[in-house]
Amino acid sequence: MNTNQKYSRMKGLSMRYLIPAAACSALLFCALFAGCTSPTQAQIQPVGTTVMTPVPESPQETVAPVATTFESIVPLPANQMIYLSLTKDRPTGNIILQCSGGPGMSSAQVIDLTVTRADGTVEDKQLTNANDAGQISSDASITLPGTLGGTDHAKVHVTIGGNVFLVIDQTLTSTNPYSSTNSSLNFNS
Repeated sequence: MNTNQKYSRMKGLSMRYLIPAAACSALLFCALFAGCTSPTQAQIQPVGTTVMTPVPESPQETVAPVATTFESIVPLPANQMIYLSLTKDRPTGNIILQCSGGPGMSSAQVIDLTVTRADGTVEDKQLTNANDAGQISSDASITLPGTLGGTDHAKVHVTIGGNVFLVIDQTLTSTNPYSSTNSSLNFNS
């Protein structure tokens, strides 16, 4: 084999390995670059919603927003379904959660209603199975004050078998029936 043949053969071998080597190098570079620029675990922030909470009274009363994590509605399993209705009473602004039975009533441990009123105050009330019957009554209800003529937000969580399910996440709006803009009486006649 002469020198030209050896050179040709070496050149062919090096070209055959050069392309895969270049591709591997490019992939390695991309992997390293992606790893160096991705956020660390401490920098990752969950997507959240802003909930207004009251601040103790001071000369200048302000309400500070508090970030909470987003929570998805999770339907109860069919064999543990509980029939619930959430309404806002027009004359009073009260928010009412009414239970109407269902196969899950016997295994429900807690039904929790949380109301965030238009002014940012949050109130929570629960029905529990910690009673003589050992279960929540199928016609039980919770009533919490809402904002008359305003928009409130309500969440209902149900605990069954130690698992907590968000079953209702709803904004409730009502108009004040006693305000002058909603009155059907005309005193200017």
